[in-house]
Amino acid sequence: MTFAPLLYKLILVLNSIYIEMPKKELPIEKEIKGFIKSRLESELKNPEKFAEKIYKDIKKHWVFGKRSFQPWVESPDINPFVNMVLTRSGLLPLLTLHLLCLKEMFGSEIMAEIENRTDKTWSPNPGSIYPLLKELEEEKFVKGRWSLNSEHPRRLYRITDKGRREYRLLKAVLKEQMSESIKIFNNIFKDIFSPRPGEKNGR
Repeated sequence: MTFAPLLYKLILVLNSIYIEMPKKELPIEKEIKGFIKSRLESELKNPEKFAEKIYKDIKKHWVFGKRSFQPWVESPDINPFVNMVLTRSGLLPLLTLHLLCLKEMFGSEIMAEIENRTDKTWSPNPGSIYPLLKELEEEKFVKGRWSLNSEHPRRLYRITDKGRREYRLLKAVLKEQMSESIKIFNNIFKDIFSPRPGEKNGR
């Protein structure tokens, strides 16, 4: 296990505590800052051991220890909320069909394109994208063929006419719900983080 992402976060958090300067607000807020500050008096002669202890504390945290937050705990660039939405039971099937409407793609290209379109805050792993592509093939929404143009055979996927009809249906059904979800999420964000009388920066 590597603790580089966690140490990176610790440095950012400690800087945010002790250095008064304009900075990008971190996703690690009050809870994580609290338990890090409570351990600042610990022995720091062994930073690897300290990092391991903090890492285990995070994984046991009542919120950040949940499965949906684990990719974010392990990498400072992952957005846990994007991770929650773009799942096989969420918007990943619609987004995959959308990308295949644009052109034929390998599974690795789909993963890279999703990573780019989420500003590198999330990327599906092979364990989610390839079972999804297999399901889409079984439903005859996409058709795959083996490409032998590289060192290793790779499967190239294209959307079928049935897949395009399914894509249009999903868009029509989900558009209103997605729009409403964005509005609700914005309202919740404003409600939680908008400054109230006597508060600064929504705290």
